[in-house]
Amino acid sequence: MKLAAGYKAFWEAAHKNYPQQMSSDGLLDQWGMFEAIKNVVNADHSDRFAKPSERDWMISIYPWTFDKRSTKVGALAKTYKGLIFLKTPFDIALYPRLIWELQPRTILELGSYQGGSALWFADNMSVLCELTGEVHSFDLHTECIHDDARKHPLISFHQVDLSDVNNFDEDLLKTLPHPWLVIDDAHVKIFSTFSYLNNFLVSGDYYVIEDNPVRANKTIIDGFELIERSGFLIDTYYTDSFGANLTCAPNAWLRKS
Repeated sequence: MKLAAGYKAFWEAAHKNYPQQMSSDGLLDQWGMFEAIKNVVNADHSDRFAKPSERDWMISIYPWTFDKRSTKVGALAKTYKGLIFLKTPFDIALYPRLIWELQPRTILELGSYQGGSALWFADNMSVLCELTGEVHSFDLHTECIHDDARKHPLISFHQVDLSDVNNFDEDLLKTLPHPWLVIDDAHVKIFSTFSYLNNFLVSGDYYVIEDNPVRANKTIIDGFELIERSGFLIDTYYTDSFGANLTCAPNAWLRKS
């Protein structure tokens, strides 16, 4: 598992060179560190991927209000390089893990807002990906996008009314390299958009649906039945890293089989 490579290397080096420090009271195992390392090394377990129908919609803590417990602003006040950056603390930790593991050549972001998250995704790709990738961000209200995001060489912004999938540039989508990471943060006809973009996805690509699954109403449940029939599984490594569905995309870190 790519995510566990660093942990595994440390584990092997410590055992080989400092076996006397590997006990529960050793200097290298402060506060039970090695139990946590074992959990990460073994994270690629057989039940990592689950069908939507096998999961409930319980959320440990609603992530959008989590950091309002000790502050007055919460996730909505986060910025990246001075631009509005609407991601929870948990998802800020999760996305770099996925980018490192998946090594996406293309990130499709649905919903650009000010361009802060596209800028963040592009910078993460620049640092974490072995091959150069590109971010394509789609929104109707592109006049709100800041120049600091527009000038990034890996980002392309597209003015698209996402309420109609026919507005996508099919020729563009056919040329974009895989693996893909699709992030739907637009909240506009999410399942018709999913069905359309699924035509361009290949095995191993990821599709993350932010915010809407929190509601878990009949529309969401029916939509996830469609997702399951389309051959997608929930990657529980991401949904449950910090607690059951402690993410803005509960049950919605999806991998195409």
